[in-house]
Amino acid sequence: MFNSKNHSGCQQSRYALIDVMILIAVIGACGILLYPSVSLLVNNIAEFMRLISSELKEEIVEAPGVYICLGLSLLFAGIALCAVVVCTGRRCGKPGCRGLKKAAEFDIQLETEDCVKNSNSRSKDGVNKKGLFELPRDHHKELEAELKRMAPPNGRAVLIFRGRCGCSVGTMEVPGPKKTRKVKK
Repeated sequence: MFNSKNHSGCQQSRYALIDVMILIAVIGACGILLYPSVSLLVNNIAEFMRLISSELKEEIVEAPGVYICLGLSLLFAGIALCAVVVCTGRRCGKPGCRGLKKAAEFDIQLETEDCVKNSNSRSKDGVNKKGLFELPRDHHKELEAELKRMAPPNGRAVLIFRGRCGCSVGTMEVPGPKKTRKVKK
């Protein structure tokens, strides 16, 4: 009968000692074979570095102006690279910019009649002046027609164009259909 308490999953094998001996022999053989190659490589690298450093010292003493210009050009190239990395970051510099990787290209906001009455952000000619550029309404007639269908009565639909960072770069406002109020007599 098989008893699980007496029989553990890590039972000793007769061949475990032989496996360990073979492993030690293989590691020792690799060490013996690789030692001459590694020592030769280390000695040659040290000698090669001494040779390069002595030749470099002689070259710098003969023409220091060339190496000063080379060092300055590498310094300015590094500064320019840092400036490019900083200027092309994900953030646009506006306060509150979250610097998103993949922001939505546009958002649509539907504003009711109450929101329109309380808002003063709309200009006289129907173009919102917020953002980096203006989008004239007469440029995009089909888009305007779709937004007009979506807008609530006496409200408006606002299409917000977003930059790569997620900040608003332009908006387009379209008023909704006018709802006539019935006058009671």
